[in-house]
Amino acid sequence: MGESEKHSSDKDDYVPLKEQEEWRDVTPIPQEEEPNTVCPIAYTDEYSDMMSYLRAVMAKREVSQRALDLTGRVIEVNPGHYTVWMYRKQLVEELGTDSENELDWVAEISEIHHKNYQLWHYREALISRLLDQKTAEALTQDQLVRHPVIRRELLFATNAIDGDSKNFHAWSYRQWIVRTYGIWDQELVFVDTMINEDVRNNSAWNQRYFVLMGNGSGRPEKNPDSPLEDSLVDREIAYAVEKIKLAPNNESPWSYITGLLLRHAPARLYNTLLPKLQALAAEGSGYASSITTTPMYWSALVDIYEHQAKDLPDQASVLLDMAKDACDLLAFDHDPMRGKYWEFRKSQLCAGTTG
Repeated sequence: MGESEKHSSDKDDYVPLKEQEEWRDVTPIPQEEEPNTVCPIAYTDEYSDMMSYLRAVMAKREVSQRALDLTGRVIEVNPGHYTVWMYRKQLVEELGTDSENELDWVAEISEIHHKNYQLWHYREALISRLLDQKTAEALTQDQLVRHPVIRRELLFATNAIDGDSKNFHAWSYRQWIVRTYGIWDQELVFVDTMINEDVRNNSAWNQRYFVLMGNGSGRPEKNPDSPLEDSLVDREIAYAVEKIKLAPNNESPWSYITGLLLRHAPARLYNTLLPKLQALAAEGSGYASSITTTPMYWSALVDIYEHQAKDLPDQASVLLDMAKDACDLLAFDHDPMRGKYWEFRKSQLCAGTTG
């Protein structure tokens, strides 16, 4: 990182580039503005100055340390400038800039702008330089998880998630690491830890589905709708039911297991999941009151009975009536806030249509 990149962007300390010796050979290219613009953007003088010189070096495709330093200063002021990030990536590659130092710099930016799309994608590019696919393919999952690059990046993503458990960018970045380097096994352990810490963390439940679809024990991503192995389905049903017991009003495990089965093992909805839910709802189970008063239970029954009616046409009339009864209970007793929706769902069932 060049010394000029460390300069404060404080307005009082800023020295215009035309007054700096290293920039006197550059003719700045100012922002083109249409005359009588209705809502001109109020750029600061500092930002306008830096961008004028950055346009100039970009126009002549300059590859230099000063250009790299200038991109850093612009990004610190406007981290959402995609074009500047792309130019910086090119400069880093062509100048052979140390990727470790770049990662440290990106980490500093992310402390303030941790939900900025560009910095996460830029970090992916840096990691791809540090650990290329050819090298990674020669390593086992255990070796990859212990690799210093992977260990640091997983920790980086974990720290971001710890700071904000719903940070979409951090979860997406973690998915990129897992998918790119094939470290699926350890990720399931991580997800289990996150769910145990907060069973309502829907992002962690989403990550669990991602892992199941990506690793060898689930289904390859190239065929995401293919059936799942019976042993895996059994495990996931048992896992979700245990989490439902912990917090029946938590929508995450209900959505997870019904969505998983609807897409990959639909018959298991009524062959396996339904009996387990009915057992929880039965008097004397210890969960009857909390299960039968949550809208998620009745919503699950609507989905289960509806799908069962499709698979068992000779029982369709009875099953659809049961689904309609569940819609009525939702509309008037358990989920009146969405009463109109449940009336609509019931009308679909009456019409014989399926969602």
